[in-house]
Amino acid sequence: MKTLAIYSSVALLATSVCSSWVPTPPALPHYYASRGLNSALPRAENSTGSWPYGPLKTQGRHIVNARGDVISWAGVNWPMSGESMIPEGLEWASVDDILDMIQSVGFNFIRMGYAIQMVDEIYDRNGEDVPLDVAMIMAVGYENGTKITNEIISKNPGWTAQTTRFEIWSDIADAALKKGIFIHPDVHVGKAMWCCSHVDGNSWFDDLNFNASEWRRGLAYIATWAKDHPNVASMSLRNELRESWNVTDLYYNWQTLIGNMSAGADAIYEANPDLLISWSGMQYDQDLSALISGKNILTAPCYKCTAIRDAYRSEPEYFDLDSYPWADKIVWELHLYGSSEDVDTGTCEIIEAGLYRNGFNALGIDAPSGCNITSDCPPATRLTPVILSEFGHAQASTLYNDTLQNCLQEYTKKHGISWAMWSLAGSYRIRSGVQGLQDIWGLTNFEWSGWLDPDTIEGYWKPWVEAMNVTTL
Repeated sequence: MKTLAIYSSVALLATSVCSSWVPTPPALPHYYASRGLNSALPRAENSTGSWPYGPLKTQGRHIVNARGDVISWAGVNWPMSGESMIPEGLEWASVDDILDMIQSVGFNFIRMGYAIQMVDEIYDRNGEDVPLDVAMIMAVGYENGTKITNEIISKNPGWTAQTTRFEIWSDIADAALKKGIFIHPDVHVGKAMWCCSHVDGNSWFDDLNFNASEWRRGLAYIATWAKDHPNVASMSLRNELRESWNVTDLYYNWQTLIGNMSAGADAIYEANPDLLISWSGMQYDQDLSALISGKNILTAPCYKCTAIRDAYRSEPEYFDLDSYPWADKIVWELHLYGSSEDVDTGTCEIIEAGLYRNGFNALGIDAPSGCNITSDCPPATRLTPVILSEFGHAQASTLYNDTLQNCLQEYTKKHGISWAMWSLAGSYRIRSGVQGLQDIWGLTNFEWSGWLDPDTIEGYWKPWVEAMNVTTL
C-alpha cells in the first residue's frame, strides 16, 4: 500500500517536470507609480489587523481567518476568459457601478474566470502586459475593438487605451477590497474562448490548448500578483476538467488528476503560501469521490475514465492530503447543472445523495435519505471545506419551480455551504464567434444597467444570500 504524496509515473508523463519547479514571473509593475498618478486606492496589509484578516486557512470543514472567524461566501461568477481577456461589461458600466450591483444583492465573493493565455502573452512580450486597445482589437477587430475601448474608457475615466489587463484586475481588486468583497481568480481555460466542451482543446492536461507547463507558470504568476491584494485570498487550480476528444492518450483518470493538480498546488503555494487553493473534480467538476472517500486511486470509478489495466495486480495507491505542505489551504469545489450527462438531477433526494457521494461528505454531514436509494454514500476520510462554485439557470420566474436550483438552495442553506452562481454577465462582447451576444442566464440586462429579472433578484437571490450569513467588513 502506498499514498500519493509524490506523483505517479503516469502523471509524470503528463507533467514532465519535478514538483518543486516554479517559474520566475516577469516583474509586476505598480500601476499608479508607473503612470505617475497618486489616486491609487489604499492597499490594506494582509494581516490580522485589517479586513479580511488574512491569511485564510482551513480548519476541519471550515475556512477561517487569522482571528479564527469562520468565513462564509455567496457570490457570482464574473466572466473574463473570452477572447479579449478583459472583464465583461466594462463598456457598459464602471467598475464601481458593477461592484455596487454585486454588493446590493449581498454577494461578497467574485469568481473571476480567466484564461492562462493572458499570462502566456506577457511572457511572449518579454514581460510586458497587453494594453486595453490591443486586447480589444485582437478580439473583435479594429473597428469594434476601437469602439469598445473608447466606451470602456468613457465609463472608467481613470484608464487609457494603454491601461493593461492586470492593471484593470488590480483596480477591480482594490475597489472590491473597499467594499468587503473577496476575489477568487479561476483558471477557466488555457486558450481564451467560451468554455466548456470535450473538443475545445482545454479539457485535460496537455490537451491541444492546455499546455501543463504553461498552466503551472500561469498559476505562479497569478499567485504572485495576488500578494498586493489581501482580498484575493484564494484561487483555483483548473475549471471543469473533462475527457479530451481531441487527444485520446492523455490518461484521463484519478492518477493523472492527482499528479497534475498536486504540481499546480505546488506552483501556487511556492509563489504565495498565503492563498487558499480550490481543487476541482472530474467530469466537468462533478466528482471528487476518490480523493475524499479514500478509495484506491487505481481502481476507483469515474465516468469514462481511462482504465488502468493492471490496477488489481498493482499495489493500491491512496491520496493523502495531510502529507502535503498545503494541506490546510485546499478547498474542494464542485459544480452541478441540469444538463449533467451522468448525474441524475431529477429529484432532490437523488441530487442530495449525489452531492454527498461526489464530495460534500467532506463536510462531515449526515448521509441524506437518498443514499438509501443509491447505496453509494461512503463517508469522507478527512474534514475539508467544500464549496459549490458553479451552477446556473435562466434568470426568470422559472427559477422558483426548478427542482435542481431549489434543491441546491436548500442544501447550501442547511449545511452552510459557500457558493457562486453562474453568472453576472447579461451580455458578452464576443462569445463563440458572436459579437454582442445576450445571455439570459446572466443576472444583468444586456446593457449592464440593471437586472435582467428584478423580481427574482428580490424574491430569490437576496433571501438566499441573506440566509448564508456571509462574511462582510
